[in-house]
Amino acid sequence: MKNKFFRHWHPVVTTIIMGTFFSRAAFFMTMPFLAIFLHKEKGMEPETIGLIIGISALTGTFGGFIGGYLSDRIGRFPVMIIAIFTWSAVFAGFAVADTVWSFFVLNSLNGLCRSWFEPISRALLADVTTKENRLSVFNARYFAINAGAALGPVTGTYLGSSSSMTTFFITAAVYFLYALVVMFLMKKYKNSLQPQQEKKLTLKMAAHVISRDKVLLYFLLGNIVVLMAQAQMDSTLAQYMGSSPLFHHGVTLFSYLIVTNAVTVLVLQYPVTNYVKRFDPMFALRIGSGAFSLALVGFGLSSNWIFLVVSMVVLTLGEIIVFVVSDVLLDDLAPDHMRGSYFGAMSFRSIGFSAGPWIGGLLLKSFGFTHGFYVFGCLSLLSLLALPLFQIGQKVKNKAVGSDNHSTFGTT
Repeated sequence: MKNKFFRHWHPVVTTIIMGTFFSRAAFFMTMPFLAIFLHKEKGMEPETIGLIIGISALTGTFGGFIGGYLSDRIGRFPVMIIAIFTWSAVFAGFAVADTVWSFFVLNSLNGLCRSWFEPISRALLADVTTKENRLSVFNARYFAINAGAALGPVTGTYLGSSSSMTTFFITAAVYFLYALVVMFLMKKYKNSLQPQQEKKLTLKMAAHVISRDKVLLYFLLGNIVVLMAQAQMDSTLAQYMGSSPLFHHGVTLFSYLIVTNAVTVLVLQYPVTNYVKRFDPMFALRIGSGAFSLALVGFGLSSNWIFLVVSMVVLTLGEIIVFVVSDVLLDDLAPDHMRGSYFGAMSFRSIGFSAGPWIGGLLLKSFGFTHGFYVFGCLSLLSLLALPLFQIGQKVKNKAVGSDNHSTFGTT
């Protein structure tokens, strides 16, 4: 069964997915604890931490589109290799950083590297996979991400990532090795995976085509709002649980919530995805965004670990739906010669991931660490704005494609 399953995959797919697991384990060993470290060890204010955490998404917002465009023109591998080597250096920089501006600059570069690597790796997976197998490949990639996310936080807690930055050296080493593996892939497969040249595409032309895609527009606007909600886990929730007197051993409890998030994905990803694929993608995205909003309310109401875990499970259900459905919907929307540009345009949704931590930090400063209901209640109301955006996107999509809907997913 297993061999038969993997036989349908290009060697690039299996290598990238395995690399995704190890690199994400290293990433989650350190980055989720950054907000706690900056608050408890460096004494930074919540809104300052929110800006540091959020800046990575802001730089990634525009960097992803440019990186995706370049990958369509010069190939996926060269851009990916530059991104991963730089990323490795950034993680090493975190290990020795000591000032607000240095963390600010490093996390800016972190977001830029991530915005180049992530969409290009997804576009590469789509390049080497038949359309009928892309859902399983995107599922496997997401599974690998969360398998790494299950291992990373426990390791980070054991190594003391919330009180020391030295573990970033380990993360840097893992990414350096990953870059070497991608270089090997490029040497072996670059001739068979050259970017398509049927249509000469300029950056201006790519931006023009994407800007006229109204379905993509509403999809991105809805995702911006959803990521405002999702971003609270790495910043606002981390600071809240790490500093609030309502929690005993809050840092440890937070790390277990991250593990809960990852394990829930591992257990429920495939059954949830198989269930929601019968619906129109925009409808599925509305279900997912509603789950995010409900989970935020749960975090604000909970001081008992059981209810926190339940809230994290609900948030994870929304995450599964939103991220897997988003990849498949974007692949359906993208012309073959612009797949990198479309996946790069996905980075514009990171505006939400940039604004979310800052908004959460302001709410923490306004209400304090003992009034979680007000903090997360406001964030929950904000996240509900995604529902009408996905609704409008569904109407535009149905009107545009009519009976010729080529989506991998069905309709409601």
